[in-house]
Amino acid sequence: MAEESLIQVNHVKLDFHTYAGEVKALDDVTFEVRKGEALGLVGESGCGKSVTALSIDGLLPENASVTNGEIIFAGKNLLTIKKEEMRKIRASQIAMVFQDPTTFLNPVLTIGEQIEEVFLLNPEHLAAVASRDDESENKTISNLSKQQQKRIAKRLSIDVLKQVRLGDQDRILKQYPHELSGGMRQRCMIAMALARNPDLLIADEITTALDVTIQAQILELLRDLKRDFRGSTLLITHDLGIVAELCDRVAVMYAGNIVELADVGDLFANPLHPYTKGLMKAIPMLDRRMNRLETIQGAVPDLINPPSGCRFHPRCSFALEKCKSVKPELLHVSNSHTVACHLYDEGKP
Repeated sequence: MAEESLIQVNHVKLDFHTYAGEVKALDDVTFEVRKGEALGLVGESGCGKSVTALSIDGLLPENASVTNGEIIFAGKNLLTIKKEEMRKIRASQIAMVFQDPTTFLNPVLTIGEQIEEVFLLNPEHLAAVASRDDESENKTISNLSKQQQKRIAKRLSIDVLKQVRLGDQDRILKQYPHELSGGMRQRCMIAMALARNPDLLIADEITTALDVTIQAQILELLRDLKRDFRGSTLLITHDLGIVAELCDRVAVMYAGNIVELADVGDLFANPLHPYTKGLMKAIPMLDRRMNRLETIQGAVPDLINPPSGCRFHPRCSFALEKCKSVKPELLHVSNSHTVACHLYDEGKP
């Protein structure tokens, strides 16, 4: 992996233990997120995008079991460190914004209490702010009373609400989640993530539960934040239009596998994997007449009994005999483009 990597996901396999059997959710997933970039992770529902994010953030459910691989961040394998250390990383270095803010905001605490808590969990930052306020003295957390810490945390909370374009910040800090609209709740979740000044921001389908008008506002906000945010972003979505607008590179996922990884421009100009080509053809285009959208034949496989070889082969019109028994590896077809497909084993077809 390149030195500029922020986080490396290497050959991760993950199963879910269910009454129906072992769900093989991730099958040798490998990719990296580079420093300062926005990487899009795309694919249809159930392909493993959110499970990948939860693996990175250490939030897997009890019935999940990682059977292989590693996730390297700041020289540490996030899959093997202790829960307390992972909690500290979530508090300051890796932040995640979820699809449904209603589920993840505490209904019995005000927005102010929830955002301020993020700052109060980072006392060194509070002390640094206090030192800037009082240039004559270097502050430490022991120099600050509880009231001073709360006052600084509230001020910083107002600043971060301004950053996500929420007006009347004093009123919002006093409100409970149910008193806000869906778009405002999502902005508050983004504010809580930005409050940590994370190295990696994971955004998991954060526009899915919003109406179209609010989606456009959130996307515009994300576009502006991408310009100002110095960290890296992992954007999880099923919408290739969002990827085209916001991402530098894109990883395409199918049934627990990364099947293609490329710079955004390269992927849209020259999709290589049959699944990626199918996704592209299913997008309505305003610049050409279409009687009907093309679809990908067949159905998503059952991951309790996934297909052997390439998991896409039962739906692929280009499948070779080899595809039924041998899983393809990610191959470099150029410096910025990799694909997992036997059609490229001996060069382009």
